[in-house]
Amino acid sequence: MSVIHKYVIGAKKCALLMPCGARILAVHEQHNTVCLWAQVDPEADKEFRHFRVYGTGHEIPDAALTYLGTVFIDGGHLVWHVYEDIL
Repeated sequence: MSVIHKYVIGAKKCALLMPCGARILAVHEQHNTVCLWAQVDPEADKEFRHFRVYGTGHEIPDAALTYLGTVFIDGGHLVWHVYEDIL
C-alpha cells in the first residue's frame, strides 16, 4: 500500500528523509514555499534524498542532477528550478 506525502524544500540545498523507493510525482509552490509530493510506502525503511534549487540565471555545477520541475514564487517574481542530487 502506498500514500502520497508532501515535503517542504526549505533551502537551496537540502536532504529529506523519505521512505526508500519514494517516487517523486511533482514539485510546486504552495503558500510561497517550494514543495515536493512523492508516492511512498510509509512502512519502508527511510533514506536521505538530496535536492538542490537554483534560480534562473544562477550557475549550476557539473554534477549528477535530475531535473524535477520549475516553481514560480511570489506571483512569478521568483523562479526556482528543482533538481535531485544523485550521489
